[in-house]
Amino acid sequence: MKQVFLIERSPDVLNTVKSHLRKNGLSFLSFQSVEEAGLSEHLPVLIVLFGTDNLEEMRQDLGILKNNPSYFRIPKILVLPLHSSITDTACEGLDVQGLFTTPVEQLRFQALVSKFLGQAPRRVFRILVTVQQGTSTIRHSGISVDFSQSGMAFECVHDFPMGEKLIVSFVNPRSMTRFSLKAEVARKKSIPISKTALYGVAFSKLSEKEAGDLAAFISGEA
Repeated sequence: MKQVFLIERSPDVLNTVKSHLRKNGLSFLSFQSVEEAGLSEHLPVLIVLFGTDNLEEMRQDLGILKNNPSYFRIPKILVLPLHSSITDTACEGLDVQGLFTTPVEQLRFQALVSKFLGQAPRRVFRILVTVQQGTSTIRHSGISVDFSQSGMAFECVHDFPMGEKLIVSFVNPRSMTRFSLKAEVARKKSIPISKTALYGVAFSKLSEKEAGDLAAFISGEA
C-alpha cells in the first residue's frame, strides 16, 4: 500500500492535509521528527513536512531527508504554519517540490499529490449539468459527481444506453466559463433508491482550449 509520511514537528492542527489525503484514497503514517521517520520500515511515496516558523530548523530537517538514500528521490511538500513570517522567496533554496501554508488549499494540494504519484487529477464536485443526446435539442438535467481530464461521472434520471454519444454542458461557478463537451457513455449503474442512474462518460475530441480550461477547473486554478 502506498504510504505518505507526515512529519509533524509543527502539527496540522486543522487536520486539513489528512482529510485531503483520505479524499485521494491515500493512507499515511505520522511522525514527530525526521529522525523518527528515518527509523520506519516503510518506504513513502511522498513526504509532507509540517515546518515551524524557524527557517534554519526546516533547512536542517530537509538536509537530513536529502542525505537519507531511501528518501533522496521522494517528492517533498513543506507546509508552513498559519501566519508564518517565512516568505516563499526564503524557501526557494530548500529541497521541496511543493510549498503550502496552513490551512492547506484542497484542490491545489490534491492536484500536486496526483502529479507526484502519477495519478489522473480528479475533482469531486456536485454541480448542475445538462446532457443532450447526439444532435437532439432535448436537454436532460443531471448532477455531477466528479471530473477528470478524461471524463466525468454524473447522476441523471434519463436512460442513456452504453456507448451513447452525448454533449455535456456545465458552468464553472468560479470563472463563469461555460463548457460544452462531447462525451460517450462508458459506464452505467442504476441507483434504485433515487430512481436515477450513475453514468461515467469519456470526453472525446477536446480542443486545446477545452483541455486547458478543464485542467484549470479540476485543479481549482480557475
